[in-house]
Amino acid sequence: MAVFKYSTGPVENSVNVDDSFTPPGASSFVFVKALNNSTCNNVRVRVKLFQLNGRKRLVSNQSFTLRRFESNFVILDVATIAQYEVQIFTSHKSVLVSAWGKDADGQLVAAQRFTQQELTKATFKG
Repeated sequence: MAVFKYSTGPVENSVNVDDSFTPPGASSFVFVKALNNSTCNNVRVRVKLFQLNGRKRLVSNQSFTLRRFESNFVILDVATIAQYEVQIFTSHKSVLVSAWGKDADGQLVAAQRFTQQELTKATFKG
């Protein structure tokens, strides 16, 4: 079975200097959305968040299962991460994915918006 991997690549995130100021363009959260656009049930999706401040370190590892034509999302906390990468793994080629940075008020951060076509893609045989 093939595994499909998508990556945001390294993302620069402005972070809070102190509790009173958040620079423009900073994401507090990243929403990762997946849609099983196939007729297959039980398609697995795994989302990994890596902190890139210095040495690459796994911060979050979440997974969920999608039935046919079902969607779901995970929310990743990046408020204190200056640099990050999100990796998304799926078990079916028809799963559509995207990642969206949002600020503390829930507003989209356009510079941290990744559609499926903008994500780096790799396929593994397993």
